[in-house]
Amino acid sequence: MASKLTFRFANQSEVFNKWCQQVDRILSDLPENTITGMPTEYSDEDFQNCMKKLQQTSLNFEEFPLYPINEKIAAELCYDHLKGLRDE
Repeated sequence: MASKLTFRFANQSEVFNKWCQQVDRILSDLPENTITGMPTEYSDEDFQNCMKKLQQTSLNFEEFPLYPINEKIAAELCYDHLKGLRDE
């Protein structure tokens, strides 16, 4: 049985750490399988919603927010998350 990766932030950037936690929560909500039991794929609603949420996750600096995740990065993060679930 594979163990879950645990990571403790060594940096002191509150903005970055909050952003990472948000990204983690969003990816953690993406299920491995659809309601019908099929593996989650790009065209599935859950996958699309996860990508949308990732793209809307901002680094909230005092003067302005930044949105570093584009569609390609969001898709790759989702694929990588699903791969990790399937490899467990």
